[in-house]
Amino acid sequence: MKGVLVAGITAVLVVAAVESLSCVQCNSWERSCVNSTASECPSHASTSCVSSSASSSPETAIRLYQKMFCSAENCSEETHVTAFTVHVSATEHFRFVSRCCQGKDCSNTSDALDPPRKNVSSNTECLACYESNGTSCSGNRWKCYEEEQCVFLVAEFKNVTDTESNSLVVNGCSNVSNATCQFLSGENKTFGGVIFRKFECANVNSLTPTSTPTTSHNMGFKASLSLLAFASLLLLGLWP
Repeated sequence: MKGVLVAGITAVLVVAAVESLSCVQCNSWERSCVNSTASECPSHASTSCVSSSASSSPETAIRLYQKMFCSAENCSEETHVTAFTVHVSATEHFRFVSRCCQGKDCSNTSDALDPPRKNVSSNTECLACYESNGTSCSGNRWKCYEEEQCVFLVAEFKNVTDTESNSLVVNGCSNVSNATCQFLSGENKTFGGVIFRKFECANVNSLTPTSTPTTSHNMGFKASLSLLAFASLLLLGLWP
């Protein structure tokens, strides 16, 4: 009987050890979380580890924001990475990377490199600007590369105690996927520890002239024919 009891307790301890999860838990606006060590996750958030980073160039209030934490959510894959860049000019951009690791600690997000940009497109351009701690920005238009679309976002970054926050407004050309656009669209969506107050995507083809609707053209053509027929009747004296 004692042997059965000891075996049962051992099995419970083994299961508990397997289910425990340790993640790096770090929140920083200035310093890197690379040298931070992992610690055991609380029981209510012991499913996966999340590692996120946001950076801007040139440096704004969000030079480098990192947040690494334990999560209760399941990743769609064993390791799932969401990354995109919004280009404001040839030297200005905003970069966001978030990695979710199912049942294991995440490595630093800095190794998720921005894919090389393709040739400049000749028919897509977007408003390009950024502003710290605002809700909008104004600037010039920027010609996009292939497979980029226009993005407008307002992101908020909070410190570890949620007592302070910084925000960043960005307009520009982005390689963000349509799936990410749909997921973040709307307002006040928290993802990877970042609060996206607004996130709007649009495939804008501003260099193509707007075509006149066919219905309007047909109506104008029919009206011209009617007027011509009426004038002909007057000239022939057939109209009373």
